[in-house]
Amino acid sequence: MSKFNASILLVSAFLYSIFISFNTFEFIYLLPIVFMIYCEYKNVLRILKKLLFLNFFIVMIFIVLLIQDTLEEALNIYIRTNMIILFNLLLFSNSSGYDIVRALNELRFPKKLVSSVYFTLKMIQTLSDEFKKIKQTLKIRGFHASTSIFAYETYGNLFGHIFVKSIKKANAMEDSFKLRGFHGRIYLINNSKLSVYDLVLIFLVCMLFVKYIVW
Repeated sequence: MSKFNASILLVSAFLYSIFISFNTFEFIYLLPIVFMIYCEYKNVLRILKKLLFLNFFIVMIFIVLLIQDTLEEALNIYIRTNMIILFNLLLFSNSSGYDIVRALNELRFPKKLVSSVYFTLKMIQTLSDEFKKIKQTLKIRGFHASTSIFAYETYGNLFGHIFVKSIKKANAMEDSFKLRGFHGRIYLINNSKLSVYDLVLIFLVCMLFVKYIVW
């Protein structure tokens, strides 16, 4: 179970990302990241693996910036991008995705937006599960990825099946919610309680803005 309130996580992610995006790197900006590493120390290795994978794409951006601009500017953007991604990975390492829906609901976002995000996540989860089943089936049947015509036909059938499945699932979900009297709002159980971890996290993030204004 997460130590943090979903609303605090979402607000912290937004504020920190905005702040880092428009400011030059300083070591004090690492404080929220250090705190989150302390809180999520059990998942640090798994999170760093994800960050390493994403760096394959970030490095390409770094190279482009290096060609177009100075090394200092390219390095500064590279570091800040990694800080933002790492911080968000740490924040939502234990999130099921639906925590974001709960956070939007607690923060009083429009009910249609909350419902749209909920249904989007629901469909992504359903299609992801379907893709895993098909992948496992192909593996059992001895299918191996290649550049042959048969492989391309298999990929086409795979994506076609998922596309058709998504339409059927969306229609079934629409009919189900109509029968339940759905009128554009998802009712969720909110948990507005704040822990010490929430207070420390939001303090560290807000401290960066205070430091920027005062200094």
